[in-house]
Amino acid sequence: MAKVTSSPDDYSGLMTYDYARSHEHELEAEYLTAADTGVLDLYQQDESLFIDVAVLCPTCSETLRLSAHVTEVVDSDIELPLEEADEIYD
Repeated sequence: MAKVTSSPDDYSGLMTYDYARSHEHELEAEYLTAADTGVLDLYQQDESLFIDVAVLCPTCSETLRLSAHVTEVVDSDIELPLEEADEIYD
């Protein structure tokens, strides 16, 4: 489970400012879907690859920015661009 803390810059107006400022977004993979995410950035830092994605908090619907460190790269049978994205999840 990942915990993400809101900052005033991320305030979406769906909660009171005081609650949003201190709210910890408890994220679990079972409540997140690829269809509800968007890749924001790919970058290198300290010789490592990182990916930033935007997701919705399943509890409060606030948009969150997550940073992921790439630890493994493997070949894939997926062709880009993803025209038939539904096939990936079948």
